[in-house]
Amino acid sequence: MNITVYGPSGCSNCTDLKETAAEIVDRNDIDADVTKEPDMTKLAQKGVMSTPGFAIDDEIVFAGSTPSEAELESIITEHV
Repeated sequence: MNITVYGPSGCSNCTDLKETAAEIVDRNDIDADVTKEPDMTKLAQKGVMSTPGFAIDDEIVFAGSTPSEAELESIITEHV
């Protein structure tokens, strides 16, 4: 599984989301790579108009908001 957080380098919400996703992946022993994509061109190509954008296996799951840790864990584990 590939998880990508889309957001510019200076976006603290985006960085926090990436770190939380990585913690969830580790805690649940999920085989996944968690990365952050700061390239604004790639954000636009994915249709992310407000950050953070969150994709699992190249599919945008949500954008423009940050779910609670419990909600994020549910989203990730549903895609395993």
